[in-house]
Amino acid sequence: MATVTINLAGINGNAGYGIHVDGSDAEKGESGQVKNGSVFVGNQKGGLSDLVEQKRTQARKQAAKVLRDQFAVDNKVTENMNGLRARNGEIMKELTDLAEQKKGYMEERDALQEKYGIDPDSQEQKDLELLRKANNYYKQGNLAILSKDELERLANMGERTDYQQRSLEYDAIIGHITSLQKELDAERTGNTSVITATKQSILEQGGKGIRAAKKAAESILDAASDSIIGMLWQDAKKHVDEEMEKLVEAAKEQAEKKEEQEEKLEESKEEKEEQEEMAEAIRETASEQGKLQDEIKKILAEAELLEEDMKGLVVNDFM
Repeated sequence: MATVTINLAGINGNAGYGIHVDGSDAEKGESGQVKNGSVFVGNQKGGLSDLVEQKRTQARKQAAKVLRDQFAVDNKVTENMNGLRARNGEIMKELTDLAEQKKGYMEERDALQEKYGIDPDSQEQKDLELLRKANNYYKQGNLAILSKDELERLANMGERTDYQQRSLEYDAIIGHITSLQKELDAERTGNTSVITATKQSILEQGGKGIRAAKKAAESILDAASDSIIGMLWQDAKKHVDEEMEKLVEAAKEQAEKKEEQEEKLEESKEEKEEQEEMAEAIRETASEQGKLQDEIKKILAEAELLEEDMKGLVVNDFM
């Protein structure tokens, strides 16, 4: 059986909670939820389905109630500060775990190439790298930065291979973890600010009441952890499918726009060439007319000389 460690959050107004899965049972198959590590679920807006959010919210509320009931027995302010300090300790461990977890997922993703027997120089690998590159530009609103050949390749790539699909799903999971790392760090900063501002002493760590409340909260969160982990993978797959579909459509549009631009440039080039040919013809015509006028003048001049010669002959005949 796998050991599930639930790092509490969502308590005292702190959003998010983590689920850490250890043991051999943590490794799942194609439809499993986690492999060789842990999956943390936090405030990932838009990355999880509504059902996952509902389960997470319900579990958080139930766990928070258990802790609040215990906190009410003791000095509320002091215990709240203790909870914040304890939470900050948990966050530091979660951040360490998340860094290790992300590293593990990245290694697993990189190992897919060998698992599927993909040549680093193969078209399948190049297409995957193009999908990643284009997806990043698409999210930034800069898809047009891609070349026409790249856009046409995206538009006509067809269905993704199992290797490409799995790699992109890993990309999505790694992106979720990165987002959660940022949220946890922001939460830790906020907790530290509250503790500094109130300047309250903390309760001694490991009180029985706190341990009992935490154990009860862990049981509540544990009941929801498996389904949440599975839904995270499902959400990643759905996200990849939707993003890739949008990416292909956007690539088609950009390819068409670039084709239209090239046609317009070609038309403009042809018009310019026609204008240059016409100008050259006009210049040649003007040149020919000049030559013709010169010939006419020459003929007229010769005609005048001939007339003078004729007059000379007539005079000589009568002399």
